[in-house]
Parts: sequence; C-alpha cells; structure tokens
Amino acid sequence: MLEQHPAFGKFTPSLAQRLLLAIIRVPPLYRGSLRPFWVRVLNTLRRGPVDVCSVFGRFRVYPTSNLVDSALLIHPAYNEAEISFLREGLGDGGTFVDIGANIGLYSVALGNTLRGSGRVISIEPNPICVERLRANLSFNHLPVADVFPVAAGDAPGRGHLIVDRDDLAIARTVRDVTGGDFEIRTLTDILDQAGVATIDALKIDVEGFEMAALGPFFRSAPRARWPKRICIEHLGEKSDVMKMLDEAGYRLVRNTRNNALLVLG
Repeated sequence: MLEQHPAFGKFTPSLAQRLLLAIIRVPPLYRGSLRPFWVRVLNTLRRGPVDVCSVFGRFRVYPTSNLVDSALLIHPAYNEAEISFLREGLGDGGTFVDIGANIGLYSVALGNTLRGSGRVISIEPNPICVERLRANLSFNHLPVADVFPVAAGDAPGRGHLIVDRDDLAIARTVRDVTGGDFEIRTLTDILDQAGVATIDALKIDVEGFEMAALGPFFRSAPRARWPKRICIEHLGEKSDVMKMLDEAGYRLVRNTRNNALLVLG
C-alpha cells in the first residue's frame, strides 16, 4: 500500500536554495565532481527533502542520501541523452522495463512519455527507494501497480543489499539464505506476471548483478521478447554481459558518460 506523502510542493526549495540553484545549474557547475559540495551547502540552507520540477516530471528528492536525487536537484536534465534514446524506441502502446528503478527517474520520464498508451514495469528491491519511487509516480499521476519490489536474478530466492558510501544509488544485491530483506525473482517470471510479451526499451543499473538479471532471460526467452533498445551502465566491452549482448546481436550506438546505449540488430 502506498504510504501517504505530503502533497507535491510541500518541500519547494527555499528562497536561498532557489538563488543558489539558479547559479549552480549553469554548466559546468552542475558536474558530478562538484555535486557533493553543493548538496552540503543546500542542505545547510534547509535540511530535508526537496520537490523538484525536472524536464522529465515531478520528483521529491533526498539529495544527501542518493546520488540520483542529488543529480536531479542540481541538474534537471540529468541523463537526458539516455532517456531520449529510450524514448525514440517507444511507440504508442510500447513497454519500458526499468531494472534497478531507484527513485524512478527513468520510470517517471518514460511513463510521462507513454501517458497511458503503454506500460512501465519498475523493478526495485530497496524498500526505501520503492516507497520513494511510488511517491514520485503518484506525483506525476502515473500508476504504481507495475512496481515490483524485488530484485531480478538468476533464480528465485531472497536477498539483501550492501549499500556503499551510505548512498542508496550504490547498492549491491547479495543472496541471503537466512531470509533476506526482499525477494529475488527471474526477469522472465516478473514479465510473465505482468503479462508482458515484448519489450521496446529496457534500462538496467544494478551494481554488478547484471549477468544474474539478464543471463537466464537471454538464454531462455524467444528473440521476439528481447528488448529492442537497452541502456546499461558501463561494464566494459570485455565483461560477460557485454559479450552476451554482442553475441545476441546488439549494436552499440553510443557511450554516454555513465551508460552504453544498444539497439537490437
């Protein structure tokens, strides 16, 4: 059940924050290396969450705890190249799958693109991020029914997260035979439950769990079910995942600062 959150606009930036944001949103001041400093200053001006109107939609961000949140606050067009690439692959009635959805940057952006004509399947195991993801979808009047609070993996089970540097965006899934904090399910099982037969675009960012999430799917799913476009965090051309995608017929279109953009040949 979606927890009740204060209406969007409750945490509009203060006057001092707005003045500072007007300055630091000018390139190159919004670059990643400078963001931790700006976040500290903004948090000093007023602590707590901030409501942001990005070029992709509405977001309530918690910039001191999540790299994605801080990036959205300081750079409202964060990851625009990746999102534009995925948008180009979505027609009316298209389906977008977001593995490692975090707070919903991609889910909201692509959901606002489709606006009821297609579907967004959001997969995110972190309970904190799941709640914030659902809130951000609701702030944009997007459905939350297709949020799966699980990790996509190579076999059913349970897992927990190892969070690096106290940053919710840098969280690794680890199998946990003692019970774990969340369920691990195969991507095929998730898609079957969602009733998804084809994928127009897919984004994956799961901090080293990519092969577990994608390997079994590509070994067993028919080619017609494979995503036509993929955005994946840089893993290196010689990584097992990139070799698998190359052998499957995916062609690298572009490397952005953080991601590789692939199309199915």
